[in-house]
Amino acid sequence: MKRVLALLAFCMPLVSHAGEFENTLLVQTGKMSEHDLIVRNITDLGSNRTCLAFYIKTSGTSPVINCYPTAAGFGASLVQVGHLKADRIVIRKLDDTKNNMSCIVAYVGTPGTSPAVDCYANKQHSKDHMVEAGHLREGDLDMRRIMDAGNLKACLIAYVDTEGTSPAVKCYDSKVDGKGGLYQASYLKEGDLVVRKILDMANGYACLVSYVGTKGTSSHLYCYQQ
Repeated sequence: MKRVLALLAFCMPLVSHAGEFENTLLVQTGKMSEHDLIVRNITDLGSNRTCLAFYIKTSGTSPVINCYPTAAGFGASLVQVGHLKADRIVIRKLDDTKNNMSCIVAYVGTPGTSPAVDCYANKQHSKDHMVEAGHLREGDLDMRRIMDAGNLKACLIAYVDTEGTSPAVKCYDSKVDGKGGLYQASYLKEGDLVVRKILDMANGYACLVSYVGTKGTSSHLYCYQQ
């Protein structure tokens, strides 16, 4: 009898915790297709967040997802407001006009690649264009700086010039009258790992770019104010 009572005492907390589970419903609330880029809008109806899932129409691709709070209701309303193609890299700027967000998407349209995405608040719908305002090539690394003057944002895009590569994107605050280009301040190679320190002189930022110089590699960016 004592064993039965002890077992019941042990199970009671588990029974009470089981009732706390809450189910939420995920639904697709939109889709956008721009050439080989697919964007699906996924909404969690149990929260105030909406998510954008990006992937490329090619074999071996992997998706990326970015989520942010909704302004009202649920879902997003996407429109492409900028498009650049430079060498192998494709860069697109998408605006979510419903939630006042902008996303910079970069990818290389080859098998095995994945897109890179960074999103930020969009405060100037009347100035939604983007321009390339800097380019640096160091060895097998290609760096491009994209400016969104209306939102005072600069975005660095890095990719390695090899098959199956996936780029990296990082956006940060820019200066109104900033002047200067991109240049490599330092370089490190240890085994297969390459790390480069790139300075954005116009905006006072430094970015560490790391990658392995082999097929199918992905570059990674870590940026900070100087």
